[in-house]
Amino acid sequence: MSCNSCPPFGGYKFPSCFERYGGINNTKNPGNVQSLHSLAHNVMPKFYDGVELDYYHRLAPNKFISAAWVLSHVRAAGFRFGGLYTFRVADDFMLTPTIIGDVHPTTLAANLNIIYYPFKPLRLEAVLQRLTEDVPVETQYTIEWTRPNDTWTANFYNVRNESGRCTLSGMRSLTQHWAIGGELLLEWNEPKNLMTDLAVAARYSHHNYSFAATASRQGLDVSYWQRIHPQIQMANLLAWNRSTRKTIATICYQWNFWNCAVHGMIDSDALVGFMWTRYLSYIPLQMGFSVVMSLPTDRFAFGMRFILDPSGLRRGD
Repeated sequence: MSCNSCPPFGGYKFPSCFERYGGINNTKNPGNVQSLHSLAHNVMPKFYDGVELDYYHRLAPNKFISAAWVLSHVRAAGFRFGGLYTFRVADDFMLTPTIIGDVHPTTLAANLNIIYYPFKPLRLEAVLQRLTEDVPVETQYTIEWTRPNDTWTANFYNVRNESGRCTLSGMRSLTQHWAIGGELLLEWNEPKNLMTDLAVAARYSHHNYSFAATASRQGLDVSYWQRIHPQIQMANLLAWNRSTRKTIATICYQWNFWNCAVHGMIDSDALVGFMWTRYLSYIPLQMGFSVVMSLPTDRFAFGMRFILDPSGLRRGD
């Protein structure tokens, strides 16, 4: 290919026209839009309701069995058993496909989760939930393509001819700290009635703090996370709904000690919550309890959870 616009040769070598040269890229993968506020949400307490007893046992590096008993007036009560199975293992590293499931032996209500990476950048995931015989199976399918600087995700929720919902999203890193993205929502209640909505997302992050925001016609979500101490994290969340004209602000914290962790929160509706978890060193038992109380109504909920795990599968959760 000739290049008439290049200067005459004078002892220097000029690149040919339209020739591409590789450079240095310091950006990182930003994750997907669904996990944009995950740092702040992980700080919030995860409240228990009633009493929950869990047991996990490792049969092999790729085989686990689990059992759970729940006594609650909010969650489905009773006994469930299940497990995890990975088809491929390489040097104690579990490779996909992986199947996770559990079932209620009396009602036959079941959960099934399948994760498969055909190759490293592509993730295929299916989540199936069967409640009763009269209710159709709840389904969620995910296709995600990950590259060094961006992530593209497609989620399909209960997709049928009569109704369904689908989200198409993408997230890309602009610099080492800035990332932007967007999500397109497609929802239909009839075969010829399609509703669409578009949301934009952005995040500015460093190693010890992060600010994220998403905005659409339906509302606004803003979160701020900061590690103020090696053992202390704090987060602020703000959610505004356009249809209800309601705004909720939440402040939460997480304090890690050498043998336990404490989570707490308070929001603008005067809802106060607290969670404490501890892993006992002398027996393979993790225990925790939580309390959530509404100050205006003087109502509260208390819950406890015990996890017996001889294999250490759930240690630190």
